[in-house]
Amino acid sequence: MPQFDHPEFQRLAACLGPDVQATSQRSFDLVFDDDLPVTVSLHPNGTDVAIDVWCYDAAKLAGAPRTAVVDTLLLLNQTVRSGQPFAIGLDSRDFVVVHARQAMNQLQGLAMGAWLTWLVDQARRVRALIRTLSFESGRLTYALTASSPGEA
Repeated sequence: MPQFDHPEFQRLAACLGPDVQATSQRSFDLVFDDDLPVTVSLHPNGTDVAIDVWCYDAAKLAGAPRTAVVDTLLLLNQTVRSGQPFAIGLDSRDFVVVHARQAMNQLQGLAMGAWLTWLVDQARRVRALIRTLSFESGRLTYALTASSPGEA
């Protein structure tokens, strides 16, 4: 059983199962079977839980595929922020991260596991989209070109 410095966060970690191990007094890491790493942290305010799902290493993208991926992620982020509370971004190492934060008092019972599962599913969808946009299979290529004002 992980040991955290916050009893309510301890309870939330315990509800995810006995294999959850603390990485610090306020966080723990999980890795899902499809190599999807997750960090769950107690927010500094002591009342919210933050989840980061590291879904894609974009450092290997360059040129037009990188532009397409970043532009699409920005559009998704804008749309997402108007609905469910999560955001998509690139960290300083070029990892695409799906991030969410929720009040701990809303994560009672099975709610923590359900929220984590929903967020991991969103990250899997983002990862699949990036793989499609970046032509990860290597079979197709494309180039983005700027159009002149007035061109359709």
